[in-house]
Amino acid sequence: MDLLKRLCETDGISGREDAVVELLTVELGERAHETYTDPMKNFIAVRYGTEGEDRLRVMLAGHIDEIGFLIYSVDENGFASIAPVGGWQPQNIFGHSVRVHTRKGGVLPAVVSHHPALSPEAAKKPMEMNKLFLDFGLPGDKVKELVERGDWVAMDTPFSELGDCLLAKAFDDRVGVYVIAEAFKRYDNPNIDVYCVGTAQEEVGLRGSTVAALAIEPHVGIAADITGAGDTPGWPPSRKICDLGKGVAVKVQDASVISSTSLVEFIRRTAEESKTDHQLEILTAGGTDTGSMQRFGGGTHAACLSIPTRNGHSPTAIIHRHDVETAVELLVQVLNRMHLFQV
Repeated sequence: MDLLKRLCETDGISGREDAVVELLTVELGERAHETYTDPMKNFIAVRYGTEGEDRLRVMLAGHIDEIGFLIYSVDENGFASIAPVGGWQPQNIFGHSVRVHTRKGGVLPAVVSHHPALSPEAAKKPMEMNKLFLDFGLPGDKVKELVERGDWVAMDTPFSELGDCLLAKAFDDRVGVYVIAEAFKRYDNPNIDVYCVGTAQEEVGLRGSTVAALAIEPHVGIAADITGAGDTPGWPPSRKICDLGKGVAVKVQDASVISSTSLVEFIRRTAEESKTDHQLEILTAGGTDTGSMQRFGGGTHAACLSIPTRNGHSPTAIIHRHDVETAVELLVQVLNRMHLFQV
């Protein structure tokens, strides 16, 4: 999974997705009939079919942004306060290392620290986002020379194996990007037009996919993203979402969308007939690009293939290789049969 590794280790928080766009342009350029980037920094690769005049337009969506931070201010001692970009829990990032991308072109390492608890009462309180700061290990004047307000910050976690699983900082949603990119390269169906879209700014409100869906107006939209698992200690069995290692999850609904029931059934039948391991996802919170494609695509059947994930919005997310492989396999099978789907 070399491409997945490169995607995860490439930094690109919401609004700063340029390096991911460059990677995908090279990766998919030879397989696509055309590639382009819009002002939102959505990356679009298109393969046009050759059969039929009224071909279905299929939009694949995986968001290329990751959650991160902006430098808010730097004090006289060189410690930087930060503003979150996307959803974070302070306790998930305290003590982790980061990379600060500066306007001057350099990349500086730093560590996320927190104001000390100076009393027993303070020690009992949860961490607060506005009390996090970055420690560069440099004198204040040196930091001020290199770092300024608006510089952006990405987590610094290498892609690695963890038993039968994989560990990285940005599976949300570089694993979804990997799934749609691999399926885009592998499918073989001349009866459909496929738009493979690496969407921008999903983590701050599904912004890129909204713009792309309005422009493409797909008949069918399939997102690929992560979902929670709930298969670890402390989760009530009745509230489990998915299991790692049991196959790709087909989204029934989440807080932003009720997936097209006919498309979900089409995907399920395809999985059953191809004997692809899969499970069903019902998520009571959160949303994906599925919702924006459904609402803004001008009449789109929308669904999502999800990768069960532990520690989703953290620097140490965990997924299972088998779930990724089955997601790619199922999406290829679905695309190869998509001309049979009744819109």
